[in-house]
Amino acid sequence: MSKLTITKERIHAWEACMSGVRWFLEKFPQSGEFADVYAALIADKRTDDAGWLADRVFAELDTVELVGQTLALCGADETKIKARAKDGDVVVTTDDYANAATTGDYANAATTGTSANAATTGDYANAATTGYSANAATTGNRANAATTGNRANAATTGYGANAATTGYGANAATTGDYANAATTGNGAIAASLGYASKAKAENGGAIVIVNRAGDMSIRHIFASKVGENGIKPGVWYELSADGKPVEVV
Repeated sequence: MSKLTITKERIHAWEACMSGVRWFLEKFPQSGEFADVYAALIADKRTDDAGWLADRVFAELDTVELVGQTLALCGADETKIKARAKDGDVVVTTDDYANAATTGDYANAATTGTSANAATTGDYANAATTGYSANAATTGNRANAATTGNRANAATTGYGANAATTGYGANAATTGDYANAATTGNGAIAASLGYASKAKAENGGAIVIVNRAGDMSIRHIFASKVGENGIKPGVWYELSADGKPVEVV
């Protein structure tokens, strides 16, 4: 079964509330794909439930899947963008240099044009871009940023707000606690600077990770190219209390 297929067994295992279970069984009596269930929750103004579901599903996804789903939720696909351009919960653009920005919770921003940036400030409000040099930035808790274009950076500052990039020279940086950074492009740096955060990069890239005490003071910071200092491509790393990079399964 796909990690994106939602069933009654999964929502029971996640200990969903009875109201949520009843809603799901009414809307999706057999099963439903995550993006469809999420969209239906938002349409029914069940935003807390939508965030709850995203937390459970995203926790089980790898970097590539996380990027894809963040893009899907934001609608960073030209066909979907045009179809959803009038939706109240999404600000979208398709032209070069045409930026998108939102400030509300769950209000996503997505762009597909060259140098067309996306930015959000609300909790659970994702930002996604697909164009060359088109950056994505979020400041809200659990608000992810994802980019697929070359030199298109992703940055997040909120708690549990991940950053992921796939393009050449496209850096990913997070400063929030429990917020991870991942890159797949050559020449791209993944930097996770918050408490209990981790990072990973591919060949040709690099990672920056930090270990902080409970009061957020910095114990250690570590930076390395992939392939040096024992750092492997496509592997999550966190920094131990003694300053050693540790693989995270």
